[in-house]
Amino acid sequence: MKICLVQLKPKKGDLVQNIQDHLKVIQMAREWETDLILFPELSLTGYEPTLAKSLAREESDPIFNPFQKSADKNKITILLGMPLKTADGIHISMLIFQPNKARAVYAKQILHKDELPFFVAGNSEMILDVQKKKIGFGICYETLQKEHFLKAYDLGAMIYLASVAKPDKGILKAYAHFSKIAAEFSTPIFMANSVGFCDDFLAAGQTAAWNVNGELIDQLDRDRSGMLWINFQSKISRKYYFETSELEIQPAQPTDLQALIQLFHNAKKHLDHQGIFQWTDTYPSKTNIEKDLKDKTLFVLKNQEALLGAVTLNEEQDIEYQSINWKFKGAKILVIHRLVVDPIHQRQGYAKQLMDFAEDFGREHDYAAIRLDTYTQNKISFGFYKRRNYVLSGQVFFSERTDPFYCLEKNLTNFVE
Repeated sequence: MKICLVQLKPKKGDLVQNIQDHLKVIQMAREWETDLILFPELSLTGYEPTLAKSLAREESDPIFNPFQKSADKNKITILLGMPLKTADGIHISMLIFQPNKARAVYAKQILHKDELPFFVAGNSEMILDVQKKKIGFGICYETLQKEHFLKAYDLGAMIYLASVAKPDKGILKAYAHFSKIAAEFSTPIFMANSVGFCDDFLAAGQTAAWNVNGELIDQLDRDRSGMLWINFQSKISRKYYFETSELEIQPAQPTDLQALIQLFHNAKKHLDHQGIFQWTDTYPSKTNIEKDLKDKTLFVLKNQEALLGAVTLNEEQDIEYQSINWKFKGAKILVIHRLVVDPIHQRQGYAKQLMDFAEDFGREHDYAAIRLDTYTQNKISFGFYKRRNYVLSGQVFFSERTDPFYCLEKNLTNFVE
């Protein structure tokens, strides 16, 4: 099971914009094959109790319909925060959208005293079934009350989710409490917090997850909006921050292996969804990646903790290349292999940065030309290389593919573009 925790800075009271931002994040999470995505407390409006009465909607409001469509299309369970009108008053609610199921709502049952002037408490527990796992959850203050966790645990919860909006002091309490509860009951706990100003405090981020031993699996920082993704089966966690920061291309390290395997898996699945069967179940393989790491020919593009893309640069030409009438025969040739950008980061210019790096690398190391191949089904990739002045030299076939690959070459000794 794969869970994505979202750390957001909602736009105060701007329901329409926040809905659009949520939908974009859900689409990004889909690229990581997410089964469930959790947003912070009152994520659709921001945690703004004094505005709750004017912002609250009814559960059936059609403004929420895009989330059901997204859940159905992407086969993902979505939990997000919203103040909802009821006959009793305004609830701090969690709207729940599951694939091909009716919309559901959970209302916060244990309110903090500061919330009592603005909200009324809910009165029922709820358990979700996702990927054959029973999941319990709570909203902020109540998640620090042991009796709330025990209600979910007694109903069979195997995982506990906490949707919160907490400042520094609250986060310190949460980290200690969740670690202790997770270990005591052998139950993983996942917490999604906001960042930025909420009501009269500054939310402290640090969205996190704890395993069955109460050990911290991973966490986000205190200041930036982002996503923390946990894969139970492979025990891999991934982070992505929405705010841009300095990018760096560097030689890949052995510690990048698991992230690289996941990167290529994501890219292959994305291509398959488009009907572009460029890569197979056996290529690129873990063996390919390990060899590139050992040979020190693999380079990665990183943004803080996130691995955005990768490329291999060496002199190894597939035997099929021998049938091509290359222009630069007998010259020193650099070959590009397995250029990849994680689908969640595509259309942001990262492929261009990797290619700029590859070509600069070639010139710095006195290569006369650079060669590569791209699948004929992949029209976007072919157009990308053509715009970079790569010349089509011929076609080859590789095993397990029904269509040929274009073979392309570029002069590195001529700087005129």
